[in-house]
Amino acid sequence: MANEQNLVSLATRSQRERTEIARKGQEASAKAKRENKLIKDRILERMGEKDWDEMIDGLIQRSKDSVKDFEVLRDTIGQKPTEHIEADVSNVIRVTLDD
Repeated sequence: MANEQNLVSLATRSQRERTEIARKGQEASAKAKRENKLIKDRILERMGEKDWDEMIDGLIQRSKDSVKDFEVLRDTIGQKPTEHIEADVSNVIRVTLDD
């Protein structure tokens, strides 16, 4: 992890440096996606229909006693509630700075 003293704002870097940083980030992201896909594919290869049925049955049974398992089951079948954030801005103080 970078030390805060070593952090340099992107705004202070040249276009060439920003492009290089972005390229490295894209390469790292692509590598992580490839690795995750490989893991997913291997898991799916090894799991048969019976394995899936046993896991689903177990999840359904555990969801009767566990809120977390219930939430996983609910979210998996597409019933996850949407989250709404509301803000009351009636008490916002406006500050004007004179030059």
